Amino acid sequence: MRCVVCGLPVEPDGRYPLCAGCAGPLLDEALESAGLAPPSGRASARCPVCGKAAFSEIGPCMRCRTAGYRFDSALPLLRYSGDARAALLSYKAGRTSLASFFAGALAAALSERFAGRAVVPVPPRPGKIRRDGWDQVERVAGILERRYGIVVVRVLRRAGGPQQKSLGLEARAANMRGAVSLRRGATSPLEPVLLDDVLTTGATLSACADALKAAGAARVDALVIAAD
Repeated sequence: MRCVVCGLPVEPDGRYPLCAGCAGPLLDEALESAGLAPPSGRASARCPVCGKAAFSEIGPCMRCRTAGYRFDSALPLLRYSGDARAALLSYKAGRTSLASFFAGALAAALSERFAGRAVVPVPPRPGKIRRDGWDQVERVAGILERRYGIVVVRVLRRAGGPQQKSLGLEARAANMRGAVSLRRGATSPLEPVLLDDVLTTGATLSACADALKAAGAARVDALVIAAD
């Protein structure tokens, strides 16, 4: 097995296709983002809402000041560039064993920042599982549940529509408006933590948070693997 980032052989007992030289820095960045490692000097100031780099901003970044997001905060563990992007693209392309690596970092962040709170996975688009055979967010959520004992509640459903990645900023927000709702008979946790893989514009997370708050959630935070 070879590393999906650098192509070098992975250690014989490796559980996922990342060598130690590539996995280590990714994990260090994730733990630093979660507050589990001291600042390295690499990280810049973060927007308190979307969690993205806000180099010279004070308070929310320019987008978050006008976006009207329904989630209260988002915490991305990685920047969607370089090695992190390569690993996530490989995961999305079917290297499902990478779910174990991402779940470990997410579990540590949940324990540190959102202890005791239920996780709500962002639901896939209708037909995704039938088409692809799996869902990357659910794969990680299942590991969090089974291996780390984290409470996962699958209460959201999503209507059909164009894929978000094919749309621009304003079109993404419009596409998600009213597209997420609670499953029939489901109730929202009081303070759920949304789980997703990549935060781009925040439209999907905002639509999910809106549905949860409409069902009684007092606060909705989000934890994502990476922010683009």
